[in-house]
Amino acid sequence: MDFKIGDDFDENGNVKEHKVNKKIAIAMVAIIAIVIGLVVFFVSNAIFGDSGDDETPVDTQVELSDENVQILYKYVAYKDNGYGNDKFLKETATHNNEFTDEEKMYYILQFLQPSDLQFEGNVNDKKQKVYVLSISKLKSYLPRFFGNDPGFTPPAKMTYKFGFKINDLSVAEFTFSEDEQIYNVVFNKEESKKEELVKPFYTKLTSALKKADGTLILTEKVIYATSEKADDTYNVKIFKDYGHTTTIMENRGLTEEQVKTNPISIDNYLEKAATVTYTFGVNKINRNYYFDSSTITY
Repeated sequence: MDFKIGDDFDENGNVKEHKVNKKIAIAMVAIIAIVIGLVVFFVSNAIFGDSGDDETPVDTQVELSDENVQILYKYVAYKDNGYGNDKFLKETATHNNEFTDEEKMYYILQFLQPSDLQFEGNVNDKKQKVYVLSISKLKSYLPRFFGNDPGFTPPAKMTYKFGFKINDLSVAEFTFSEDEQIYNVVFNKEESKKEELVKPFYTKLTSALKKADGTLILTEKVIYATSEKADDTYNVKIFKDYGHTTTIMENRGLTEEQVKTNPISIDNYLEKAATVTYTFGVNKINRNYYFDSSTITY
């Protein structure tokens, strides 16, 4: 019989097991396993870290130069959309389901591309090229601004100034063909406009806030202005509201040169200006922003 130094024998000469030593060995193995497990846990946590996904979302300020902020502000900034639209300046509250068909078309035309207008060789009696725009293509842009399908009946006629030019022209006249479900579009020269000494409103984007749920809030300041000519001088007024009921400033007897050389600046009236708040929701499917609502506070 083979045996090792240190073995004990029972009364029959058989090797006696070291029960105590075995228990100690088992305990040590268990301890080592626990230590190894803890080491693996802490090392893994150190390497991969906490992704932060479990952190509670918070509201955060966004730089005004942020690309999304600039794009969304342009969507609602009437002064940058050709002839302009003062809907957001006169309605104390506006929701995306409260637009007329003309207003819907005005805002979705922002997304139209030159390639969406097809020239099929037709000209009108004025020898103008007639381009074709399908209603299905036009409607495909509705969700880009409104976030869902709000319903849309094409207006019979519409005039809109694009940011791009076709044949060096940018003012498009739309005429709806119900039988063909298309718009026939011709381009015209922009009518020359008399220079405005005083604009009807002055605006400035002042803040952008991203809410915890992803909603983006843009805040804009606005003042309203009028000018009246009396003999050879002008009376200029600045108002807090669209209805011109609350006067912020009035200057009388100004010459045309004085009005031109001292233009109105909203920066001088930010504390007294009205506030327009634009809310943009987030489409849960494609994560794109869309206009949800706006409010004016005085």
